[in-house]
Parts: sequence; C-alpha cells; structure tokens
Amino acid sequence: MQKVMNFRDLGGIPTKDGRKVKKGLFFRSAMLDDATDEDIAFLKSLNIKHMFDYRDMDEVVLMEGNPYERIGVKRSHYPACLNNKKLLKIKKASFIKRFFEKVTIEDVKDTYTHLPFGNQGYKAMVKALVNGETPIYQHCTAGKDRTGLGSALLLAILGVGYDEILNDYLKSLEIKEYIQQRLSRYIPWFIRKRTLKRYEALFIVDKQLLDASYEAIIQKYQTFENYLLREYGLDEKTLIDLRNKYTE
Repeated sequence: MQKVMNFRDLGGIPTKDGRKVKKGLFFRSAMLDDATDEDIAFLKSLNIKHMFDYRDMDEVVLMEGNPYERIGVKRSHYPACLNNKKLLKIKKASFIKRFFEKVTIEDVKDTYTHLPFGNQGYKAMVKALVNGETPIYQHCTAGKDRTGLGSALLLAILGVGYDEILNDYLKSLEIKEYIQQRLSRYIPWFIRKRTLKRYEALFIVDKQLLDASYEAIIQKYQTFENYLLREYGLDEKTLIDLRNKYTE
C-alpha cells in the first residue's frame, strides 16, 4: 500500500505440522490515518469483518479523518492501557520534560510482560476467530508491539512455531524510519536528533522483547497451552478445530 505502513497478510506462514496459514483471512498493519484513496480501495477489497485497533486514547485523538467509515468496516477499539510506570510517567509529563526522558529496551520489555494478560482486545480477537468472523485485521500506531504480539498470539493458536512467529515479528524493523518521521513532527528541530536517540527503543522490535512475553506466560501458566485455556478458553479440541479450519 502507499501510505499504510507495515502491512502484511499472515497467510502462507508455515505451521509446525507442515501446513500453512490460509491467505486472505488475517491482516496486520500500522495505523490507517494516512491511507490514500488507493489504499482505501484496497482495504475495501479485503472484505474485513473485524478491524481491531489497539491504540490508546491519546494516540487516537491525533487521528485526522475517519478511515474506518471510508473503508466501510466496523472498528473495534480496545486501548491497551498498559501498566508501564515509566511510559505512563512520560505520557503525563509536560511537553518539554518529555524530550529529556530516556526509554530503554528494559522499559519496553515491561510492556511486553503485561500485554499477554487480561487483554480485552486480544480476547475479542480470539473470540472472532473462534466464531469464524474473518477476515480479521489488527493494527495499532506502528503495528509492531501491540499488533505484533496480537499477531504472534494468532499464529501460535494456528500452530505456527516460535521461529516462524519471530520471523514475522521482526519484519517490523522496517518501520523504524517511518516512526521517527512521524514523531519528528512534534519535536522542536534543535533537540530532535537527541530526543530521537533517547527514544530509540520505542522504534524497534527485538527478539528479547517477544521472548519477554513468552517467558512471562510460562512463568505464570507453566505451559503455553495452559495460557490459551485460562486466558481464552481454548481447549485442545478447539485448537485442533481452528487449525483444521484456518490452515491448509
């Protein structure tokens, strides 16, 4: 697409049992605010049943126009509302003070350890999957963290192995420059370079971040299967049925 970044169809990704995720059913991207007329036409052609937006409210208020009406799709908005003390502190700081904070990879890890649990957006997405309400489309601002983990969850449910999930997740490294450009609009030029450097951990994806989510899941539930059962009600039979339905 022209102005919708980090877009991809999750179809074609191989599963552990030698099958592949069906194409045309599961999509992911960054925000849709800059979508061109051509982008909107393409999105319409996907016949999306559920579009899940994981952005927080302070991100949504910056949206210009309403791309969802133009696409003709119902947007299901589930703010992550992360329990991340460092990032919440930055959000609440004054305009000037924000530019002198620094975000580390450890700060972002904290986000990844909270995302898998009690996440109403992910629960709604899994419910749509179980009910056969596809195609499903997931996005947030950059389409790399909240959407990245939501996509990882979806792929794991469909029987995709961790290495393949990681390969898809790391494709979002390509969006780093786009995020920096977007953020630059709100940073005075004389401190722009320094500020972008201090916030660099927010612009990337990294294996250790996805690992942090998986390790948190295992620490709490001992196995990934227990996690799927306790958080989403997915038992072994349901998983088999979903994999038979959505892979080939």
